Amino acid sequence: MMTESLIESRWAGLMQGASPAAKRLLITISRNHAPEFAAKFYEEMLQDSDANSFFAGEGTIERLRESMRRWIDEILTSWEPTAIPGLIAAQRQVGVVHARIGVSIELTMRGARLLKQTIIDSLLRYPVDNAHLEAAKIAIELIDMALEVMAQQYSASHEAEARKEETYRHYAATLNMSVERERQRAALFSWEAELLRAVVVGGPEQPLPPLSNSAFGLWLRHKAGSIFPEDGEFSEVVNAVERIDGYLVVFQRADSRRLIGLALNEAKRIQSLIESMFEHLVTLECGRDALTRLLSRRYQSTILSREIEMSRHSGKPFAALLLDIDHFKSVNDTYGHDAGDRVLRHVADVLAANVRSGDFVFRHGGEEFMILCVEVTAREAMSVADKIRAAIQAERIEIPDAAPLSVTVSIGVAEYDGHPDYQRLLARADQALYEAKNNGRNNCSLAA
Repeated sequence: MMTESLIESRWAGLMQGASPAAKRLLITISRNHAPEFAAKFYEEMLQDSDANSFFAGEGTIERLRESMRRWIDEILTSWEPTAIPGLIAAQRQVGVVHARIGVSIELTMRGARLLKQTIIDSLLRYPVDNAHLEAAKIAIELIDMALEVMAQQYSASHEAEARKEETYRHYAATLNMSVERERQRAALFSWEAELLRAVVVGGPEQPLPPLSNSAFGLWLRHKAGSIFPEDGEFSEVVNAVERIDGYLVVFQRADSRRLIGLALNEAKRIQSLIESMFEHLVTLECGRDALTRLLSRRYQSTILSREIEMSRHSGKPFAALLLDIDHFKSVNDTYGHDAGDRVLRHVADVLAANVRSGDFVFRHGGEEFMILCVEVTAREAMSVADKIRAAIQAERIEIPDAAPLSVTVSIGVAEYDGHPDYQRLLARADQALYEAKNNGRNNCSLAA
């Protein structure tokens, strides 16, 4: 890996070797054509099926075009040596983001090739002389240097993300499987009862509850894939769920009791498969926050990246809820840190009791928590947030040698907007949390 000083030296060499005429040409080209370059770049990239999936979401292309315009302008118009550290840092950050959102290095190189060709074509619009040829050569070298720094950082960041993915899979495979097994067994029984009630009591127009939309279905779709190998028994369970939902659709049209029997038989088979799958796993505990027993923050990036990928393919929304205990410092100052720990554990228990099996609850840090609500709209996420806020406010916390204590929380909610970088989602939730606090605390705010 190149050292920082070596990278700076090479970039400085490119700057010093450029003639004043070539520099002026590149500055002029950038000032006059950078928006055109950015538009052309994304026009071409949108034709690529691999690239297209990263540009979904309202306003994403417009934001990316503006970011690309600024990047082109910085690369082609920065000629002072003092600008080099900032330029290098910017390229490293691009590499970090690309690794985080899963943009492959091949896709980045393809984009750079398109950009270089566009710049060369623009330079060739003018009478070609030595200055134009030099400017074209320098533009290519500058972009290649930027790409080299990106790729170097991408490799390091990608390895770090892969390690986090592996540690999360290890955590997921070592949950308290006895508890998890009972939760999913109960979820299946709950769905069966709801189905039979709908068949017996409901009219012909009442829709039957799909198993895929139940608490068990959410758990299977969002968590089970990280606990069990995605073949063998797990694959059989997924297929059985699809068959059950298919039987229910046909039943709505044909009213055949036999189909309900087939669906319930499949449910019994799922129960048997789940029991077998859990039996194959160990019952160790790891990867949790030591105090609250919630998911550690170290797994946020892995889980958020997976949910973004699932949402991009399925089109189903999800939301992040960022929660902060109001005036928590005064609890520690007044009652001591042991009381503060009791409050944190109590809030964690309330959060865990008020989310579904498929949702994720994290200790975000200090007195902050993060909830990832899967397959919910912004309105539904706000309803969950207000339910949690009210539940926390309603309960009293026993404190030794003191009167029972009550606390409130502020919650920021952000629905996933299609941007491939999960940090944007967290930043929007954090801004919403800031607004909730500014509005007097003990309330929920939705990100714009």
